[in-house]
Amino acid sequence: MVRQAKPTGSSTDSLKKEVEPENTPDSYKWKSFASNTTLHGLRYVCHNGKSFWKRAIWLMFLCASTGAYMYFVSVSLRKYLSLPIKTTISLETPTNGLTFPAVTVCNLNKLMRSKIDVPDKDERFEKLGLNINGCKETHAVRGNLTCGQALTCAFQWFGPALIKGCNETTRRNIINALNSSSERSFNTEEFYIKYGNDIRSMFVGFCRFGTEILCSDKDFVPRLTPNGICFTFNSGLNNATLFHSMFAGPDFGLSILLDVQANESSISEFSTGFEVIVHGQNAFVNRHSGFNVGPGSHARVAVKLKKVSFCYNL
Repeated sequence: MVRQAKPTGSSTDSLKKEVEPENTPDSYKWKSFASNTTLHGLRYVCHNGKSFWKRAIWLMFLCASTGAYMYFVSVSLRKYLSLPIKTTISLETPTNGLTFPAVTVCNLNKLMRSKIDVPDKDERFEKLGLNINGCKETHAVRGNLTCGQALTCAFQWFGPALIKGCNETTRRNIINALNSSSERSFNTEEFYIKYGNDIRSMFVGFCRFGTEILCSDKDFVPRLTPNGICFTFNSGLNNATLFHSMFAGPDFGLSILLDVQANESSISEFSTGFEVIVHGQNAFVNRHSGFNVGPGSHARVAVKLKKVSFCYNL
């Protein structure tokens, strides 16, 4: 005979626990949630283990903080909705205008062919100031080469390709003759200034700043760079008056017309034409930061620097 075992109390309790959540009223669930939530203050209001007065105080704190939060949110919303959105863009310039930047113009041709080929006995040799330091010292060793050809042969990397009769022996003899002199007989700056392009010969006759101010070659200051002689407009050197611009745009910049003198080209860097660099008055002239304008073209370029524009015509 098999007896049917009665369920133990533990199994009954577990069954009750599994059934109880399904029959638990919603009010009990909300009270359980409020007593265990991490929301500030709410658990202390609903927890049964706290005294009535403690729960009442916490309820006051909770209501006060909620009311303060709602008040400030409503004030902020009313303030936001009551203020219209208005965007104003204005361009202001000083009374005397903005200082126009310095503009450096460099002929990509370093040396003029007509100057290099001038013989020592030619009247232009003295007239153009080509008899510089080093001409006399190298006269005995340069043979049929002119002074310009000899110095180009010795100190320019393209000398052998440009000067007929320039070889390593000739170059070494010229350098030794200069080194044997007791005085400093060769000046690179003087060589580039005298044998390079000059701003006066490149000027065609048109130079204007802005819409009314006329300029000339006298407004361009020679400036030596590692790649030859350049000329800077509005340099501010020697306490010169600086040009100012009242408005931005190419119509209020610098407009110049220059002759590239292609017939004078010896060997240029990369191409024939001009290189233009826009920079500050006290800044170093970095030729790698400029832009090139080729011969026979018309370029109208606006370059902004501190809200000032530069206009260049070729």
